Amino acid sequence: MTGSWQFQQVLRYSSVLALSVVLARGISDRVILAWIEWTFLMGSLLSSALVGSVLQAGLLPGVPKRNLKSSVLILGIYGIVVALLFLGFSKCIPGWEPLTEIQRYWVSVWLAFLPMGFVVEHALFRHEKSKWLVISSLISGIGYVLMGSSFLWMGSAFSAEPVFLGLGLYALIKAIAAVVLTLKFEGESLMWGGIVPIIRKAWPLMLGLLFGVYSMYLDGVWVATWAGSAAFLVFSYGAREFPLSQLLANGFSENQLREFRRNGKFGRMKEEQVRIAWLTVPAAIVLMFIAPLLFREVFGLGFKESAGVFQIYLLLAIPRLFFPQTVLFAYGHERWALMASIVEWAVNVVCSIWWMHVWDWRAVAWATLLAYVVEKAILFGILVWKEPFRWGESIPPRQVVLLLMCLVMSFGLSRMLVG
Repeated sequence: MTGSWQFQQVLRYSSVLALSVVLARGISDRVILAWIEWTFLMGSLLSSALVGSVLQAGLLPGVPKRNLKSSVLILGIYGIVVALLFLGFSKCIPGWEPLTEIQRYWVSVWLAFLPMGFVVEHALFRHEKSKWLVISSLISGIGYVLMGSSFLWMGSAFSAEPVFLGLGLYALIKAIAAVVLTLKFEGESLMWGGIVPIIRKAWPLMLGLLFGVYSMYLDGVWVATWAGSAAFLVFSYGAREFPLSQLLANGFSENQLREFRRNGKFGRMKEEQVRIAWLTVPAAIVLMFIAPLLFREVFGLGFKESAGVFQIYLLLAIPRLFFPQTVLFAYGHERWALMASIVEWAVNVVCSIWWMHVWDWRAVAWATLLAYVVEKAILFGILVWKEPFRWGESIPPRQVVLLLMCLVMSFGLSRMLVG
């Protein structure tokens, strides 16, 4: 299941990236495009923490193994609450100010059903439907791009409305599919029995995401606030972590937790780490050198400055390929990871705002990299303290370390060549 789950993770990111390319090439008004990207950013801020924590909590000890019904209910209620809050407060948020009433309603539909849709692939993953997981991922990825680019076949390149109309319908269809699959796989399970255990396990994960992953999302907020919408648009297109390092690592971690829960041990952990490193690091090295050409040709001349930001984000493969958090979660220490996330958030926020004023908005990317490295160092320290005889399970093999050193040297060489 590891390969199928990682394929789903990569395809999901690829579809998001593909839609970004379509929007950059298809929408001539850069102001409209900046509004759309801002709305995507806020949508991620409002949904990803709770979605990720609830679904990952379902893989941890202490939660009923058949908990999809409870997860769908939690995510469904949360989506509706977020949509109502958006409708109530969107007029006060500068990024949504230009949206019409109809556009706001379609954004709220997207926000309402977006969280539940993630259950579709998780249901197939947990019940080991490898073939159907691949098929579902393909259909979902293609559908996301087609529905998100509805402005092309509706002939409206000067409006954000068709984009969110299509994405709202897409989210609704996935939410319905999530309910159908949940009833098919776990129709006899109890809905209410899993809610409290999931929430009990999810809250430290959710706070960890709020302080950790959200600090990365906030990068765009700082740039938009102090550097303006033009800089935000350029930064947002560059601030895209390399999908293979991020998503293969996430998929690997979740599958290792599933293996640990089923069998009481990790499944070929060292071998899988080497495989991920060989899949991601050489590709990241190539991208390091071709990024300037890639951004100019794919997104257009207006995004050439995004390449420098992207090169810095490629270095996030270094902390991504260390997995102390996986070992901590498996042995029931997920609450301790919250402290590391809080420190990461503080480092990222303080250094982002400080360095941006000392240098310029590009320094925000360096603050993110520093924060991720600090977080992983703290997690290692906690793991050595809490599991003194097991922390070695999270140390990557020598091959992985050598590959990451090559990535760092490639970054330095690529900057020298550009300079």
